[in-house]
Amino acid sequence: MKDPIEDLMGEHRTIEQVLAALEAAAQRDVPFSFYKRAVDFITHFADGCHHDKEEALLFPALEAHGVPKGGGPIAVMLQEHDVGRACVARMREAIAAADVAAARDAARDYTDLLRPHIAKEDGVLYEIARRVLPKQEIEALATRFEAVEISRGDAARYRELAARLLAEVS
Repeated sequence: MKDPIEDLMGEHRTIEQVLAALEAAAQRDVPFSFYKRAVDFITHFADGCHHDKEEALLFPALEAHGVPKGGGPIAVMLQEHDVGRACVARMREAIAAADVAAARDAARDYTDLLRPHIAKEDGVLYEIARRVLPKQEIEALATRFEAVEISRGDAARYRELAARLLAEVS
């Protein structure tokens, strides 16, 4: 059985590929299709699959084991997820308006948010999870995470997309 915390951290490495691609894209001219595909990745993989696992499964499990939702690391992560969604909405608006400068700005804001966000989850929140969640809860999360991936059925496609986006600008 997979370790759900390692699963989330592995997803972070995939998300970081897209962050690196967005950072590189900001330094050169890329077609709007690049930003459209990046937004597709963020919407369906980073926010859809990854944040769904955190918000619907991990965070409630942490709460059930004494980690407060308000005023602590869970509240910070939820707030940052919302800020990230606002950046993605700005990217969508910029794409629709064919405004490359606005797309770059929104992508830059997103990457500036996500880099430290991922570091906080990997280095703080997930370490808390390892300390407070009993083995049976970890096993239950692993099963639930697998069900999320099976129901979505597109994780492999989005991992490939992340690698392609990075290769395009490297």
